[in-house]
Amino acid sequence: MNNQKSNILSNPTVTRFSLNIIQKLAKTLTNTAGFGIYIEPIIQLALPNWKIGKISAKIIDIRNESTNIYTLVLKPSSKWSTFNAGQFIQLSAEINGSLITRTFSISSEPAYFKASGNIELTIRSQEKGLLTPWLRTSARPGNTVYLSQASGDFTLKNNQQKKLFIAAGSGITAIRPILKQYKNETWFKEAQLLFYVNNRAECLFLEDLNTLESCGLTYKYIYSEESGRICQQHLNDFCDDLSDREIYLCGPPKMIEKTNNLLKENKVPEANIYFEYFGPPPLKSINVSIDDEFIQVDYLSSNKQVSFKANSTPITLLDMAESEGLKPVSGCRTGVCHQCICKKKQGRVFNIKTKEYSDSGSEEIQLCLSVPVGHVELEL
Repeated sequence: MNNQKSNILSNPTVTRFSLNIIQKLAKTLTNTAGFGIYIEPIIQLALPNWKIGKISAKIIDIRNESTNIYTLVLKPSSKWSTFNAGQFIQLSAEINGSLITRTFSISSEPAYFKASGNIELTIRSQEKGLLTPWLRTSARPGNTVYLSQASGDFTLKNNQQKKLFIAAGSGITAIRPILKQYKNETWFKEAQLLFYVNNRAECLFLEDLNTLESCGLTYKYIYSEESGRICQQHLNDFCDDLSDREIYLCGPPKMIEKTNNLLKENKVPEANIYFEYFGPPPLKSINVSIDDEFIQVDYLSSNKQVSFKANSTPITLLDMAESEGLKPVSGCRTGVCHQCICKKKQGRVFNIKTKEYSDSGSEEIQLCLSVPVGHVELEL
């Protein structure tokens, strides 16, 4: 009997059926997809910082790095797993009753987390941002924020080959933990870092880089206000064996695009170039195959429609919806937070992250990553 019961409970069909019943019951009783949201206010009477489906983290310290960059030191709860150097998390904070979520690279290394239980996020305060100025001016040590588990593929790929790292501005935050985590590896003795900042006041992590230099790292700050952006001459002056190295890039989309093109012109194999955008990839550089001469998007729930000639610059469904005065839920705008998921009833879209086309049937898509290639209908 016990074995029969075990087999029933482990049957995927039974499990899906049970979950479906629970969701329908929750919808009937609470008008939500689950009971968690319903009971959250009750649990918060005893645990004020508890949130359904969220991992809490306590702010330990807020450390200024420059005039507009600061480091947030966090202690995640025991529900948070470890991470690989170079990965990122989504951080959420409650501001004026709303939970605001943004994506940040973890700027400390896994060894630091293992030793202290803390992680660091080094953040540029955006003047018109909702979250980054608030964290710097209004958050205090002891306050609670919420984290996702770590994710991202900007991690070390090969523990043997020589490496060149190229960072611009806040892009160093994803590269710093890789350098610190692997400073004792053999390849590190020939590692190079080219770091672009606007001026000398923005020389982040100077003390760290000097310490890493003693382990073998060769690094150079380039001040863009004096020497301009990355160019062939900068590469020639700094690194004479580009084609022999794995190269890691992190920074704004235009920097990534320009650097990637330069490296390819220098015969660096595409398989040896790894990068992470700080922001969405530039749409003008994306080659999209269009189904129809005119693109048409129907917003079924809003009774709106937009159409335009297909030879214009590609535009995401999120940007298009906002230009029409709609206000879909969104967050990171880079495909990480999944807040902008929307039901596509029909039509094909191109995903700018995966470089894949959807089929024409009904499915959920991310508005910030989806470019329409023909007639698309959305439940929006």
